Amino acid sequence: MSNDERPIDPAEMLQVMQSTRRATRGRMARVTSWLLFVWAVAWFVGFGALWLGDGVGGVPLIPAPIAWTAFGALTIAAVVSSGVMAVWMSSGGIRGRSQLRGKLYGYSWMVSMFAVTFLLQALRLAGFTAELAQLIYPAFYIFTVGLMYLAGGAIWRSPAQFILGVIMLVVVVIATFAGAPWHYLIYATVGPAAMTVTGALLWRGILPADERTAPVSS
Repeated sequence: MSNDERPIDPAEMLQVMQSTRRATRGRMARVTSWLLFVWAVAWFVGFGALWLGDGVGGVPLIPAPIAWTAFGALTIAAVVSSGVMAVWMSSGGIRGRSQLRGKLYGYSWMVSMFAVTFLLQALRLAGFTAELAQLIYPAFYIFTVGLMYLAGGAIWRSPAQFILGVIMLVVVVIATFAGAPWHYLIYATVGPAAMTVTGALLWRGILPADERTAPVSS
């Protein structure tokens, strides 16, 4: 056997596998951070626009149609980004059942949001008042997002996503109790702050993206 055909050292194979896993986990952390930043911007600008909407929020500075259009466009963009990134994240470095879980989870984002949209429209046609819709519409969406992050935390064994899901559910309950139009201000401040802090901790590696990235104590 020539030198070029020497057997592969098991230690080298293990090192390559560990390096690949670290790269995959690092990519997962960066993608999760990026998604958190996207949602933070969507909430800050979208709900901020509603808070400033004439006849909608507490400070009438923006025409209501513009405020609602900005909120809707940003929400759709964030939902699509979440779905696409979840599918893309599962396409490299992850194989088999984990890859399928990632794709199904990504599609679940879009399916869930479209389902919530049609459900709310059905309630509106059934006699949902405009005043109640103003309070319940964002609550339904955010509640669904919180549940999706809880599911993502369970699927990917990600404490960061699970904790963020819990925070979103707590925020939506508090905001709903606060009532309109103050709920818009709560959504525009508390939610983005939690997402930004979580995303920054993930990006810097302080908060593990999944349980396997947590530092091992000696």
